[in-house]
Amino acid sequence: MPTVSSAYLQSIISFLASLGVSTNHNALQSHMHSPEGNSTRVPMDVYVALLNHGVAATNNTLFGFELGKHIQAKDYGVLGYLVESCENLAQAINALTRFDALVADIGTTSVIFDEDNTQINWSPKSQDCKQMVLRNTTAWVATVYKILGSACQLTAVTFTFSLNKWEKSTLENWFNCDVESGASANSIVFPTHLLHVPFTSENKAMFSALVKVTETELLERNEKSRAHAATNEDVKHKVVALLKAKPTLKGCDQQRVADALFISPRTLQRKLKQSGTSYQQILSNERKARLNDLLLHHTIADTADLLGFQEQSSFTHAFKSWFSTTPLKYQKDLKGQE
Repeated sequence: MPTVSSAYLQSIISFLASLGVSTNHNALQSHMHSPEGNSTRVPMDVYVALLNHGVAATNNTLFGFELGKHIQAKDYGVLGYLVESCENLAQAINALTRFDALVADIGTTSVIFDEDNTQINWSPKSQDCKQMVLRNTTAWVATVYKILGSACQLTAVTFTFSLNKWEKSTLENWFNCDVESGASANSIVFPTHLLHVPFTSENKAMFSALVKVTETELLERNEKSRAHAATNEDVKHKVVALLKAKPTLKGCDQQRVADALFISPRTLQRKLKQSGTSYQQILSNERKARLNDLLLHHTIADTADLLGFQEQSSFTHAFKSWFSTTPLKYQKDLKGQE
């Protein structure tokens, strides 16, 4: 059964609450009282039912579109942090196609590149897909709008379902491009040159973590049962992947990693301890793995900053504990080997 992150469901509940609309829906109540009610994953049919409840409760056939405009990075979990911290749209799309199933295993993404335009297609796993597609398409575009601003100008947006005149006009006004209904694919089409426009997120405080998990981990997520030790090991691998995927280690603290994994810092600390490691140990390993490349191309002060040390003195202290020498001597020896 395809599922979505519980954050997807919560985003609908929060949005409806902001409109003063009740979320006392049968499908939601049945799920909450089921054995899976406390799970971090929600069946797709519950998600679709709540979206359709939003349509009926608000009398708005574009409910998914309105919801999508209000989606925030936190509603995507690690994928949201990933997209907003990518270097450009090309990197973000690569992350999207690889890891979308981690937060919503309800469709498949494909990308078509050509010299003039790039097209992102999304194929849902449900025939009752209108609100899902509207929500996903709008949320993706809203995220890129926030990052690229006026630089983001779409070529076209297409949907496989039909749209009436009002719906089409409303969507074209917001997407600021042609919107086609009854198309062969649900797609976002934009000029290829946008792929390489640098991302400059306005939310500087947001945890800037990139997530790269292995295909094995994606398969493991779909297993019905996993041993307790394996679960702890999975958390360790995800923390390692988060740090490895981040362009720099600045601002990369335990609290933000825990937030990205939807667990508390205390739970993260406990699971890592049960795996025979700690957050600080994993962070130190990643810092050491980056050292040579950074010291070959940056000053010691810049290297310390890129590795997430607030003070150069803290970096020097840690460096001596790792290698029993100073960063300056190590750097000179390293450059002498070139």
